Amino acid sequence: MTTARPPLSSRNPQAYGFAVTVLGVLFFFPDVLVVRLIQTDTMTVAVWRGVAAFVATALALGLFGRASLPNWRDLLRWPSLAMIFLQGIGSVFFLASLGQTSAANALLILATAPFIAAMMSWAILRERIDTATWGAIVGVFAGVGIIAAGSLGGGHLSGDLFALANAVAIAAYYVVIRMAPAGNLMPSIALGYLLTSAIAYPFAPMAPLDLNQIALIALSGGVILAGGCFLLQIGPRYLPAAEVSMITMLEIIAGPLLVWLFLGENPGLKTLIGGCVILIAITAHTLIKLAQSQRGQPA
Repeated sequence: MTTARPPLSSRNPQAYGFAVTVLGVLFFFPDVLVVRLIQTDTMTVAVWRGVAAFVATALALGLFGRASLPNWRDLLRWPSLAMIFLQGIGSVFFLASLGQTSAANALLILATAPFIAAMMSWAILRERIDTATWGAIVGVFAGVGIIAAGSLGGGHLSGDLFALANAVAIAAYYVVIRMAPAGNLMPSIALGYLLTSAIAYPFAPMAPLDLNQIALIALSGGVILAGGCFLLQIGPRYLPAAEVSMITMLEIIAGPLLVWLFLGENPGLKTLIGGCVILIAITAHTLIKLAQSQRGQPA
């Protein structure tokens, strides 16, 4: 009689977390390109993208996660309500930013989220911020300042501010996850998708869509957003924060690159300079944290 082999998550949690996190980030690689290819108002995209993500997540939960679903009282507790709100408003900010600034600006400014989360944790949870993280915070916001300076003359500053608001929403989302009790977070996230649709609807012209646009919205919401968020709720639980930051950098680089290759969207010189400053700051911070963890120091 052969003994069943334990799953990879038990045999090698770090390898499992790495694989799932990379897969989750890969889901988001084409997201900005797909949104650009839809070629309609971004608030209309937000409405239907939220519906598609909700339907896909609800179907998956009904088929595979019914046993772990929370009861309605859990959904009405503050962590769940906060996650619903932050998921809903964050997606609106993200799509609003794509409608008013370049893909590179939107994603590079989004890279500030982990460091905004560190400052929120310092203020709310009294978690200490070490010298390396403070240095990275200064570096990423210097890069954002360079990007914003390039947007002043090009009329993209409002889009950059939407991207920064999205980063703040995501940072708050990280902090709520730290404070919330363990459990199935996907129902709250699914309701957040519906909230995105509700918030965006009054601002959306809701122009008719052709079959190609419908297919792209279904891909963006039902596959990329729903699938990527699901995977990124699992993988980072098994990895140090420094490794997660390094992996998520792949999307920051790949997203604008795909838009440039397929649509010829040139982000501009100051965005490239500011982006380099941000990526250098994140890379240096990640390498320092990885070296500390290998030496057994607190990361």
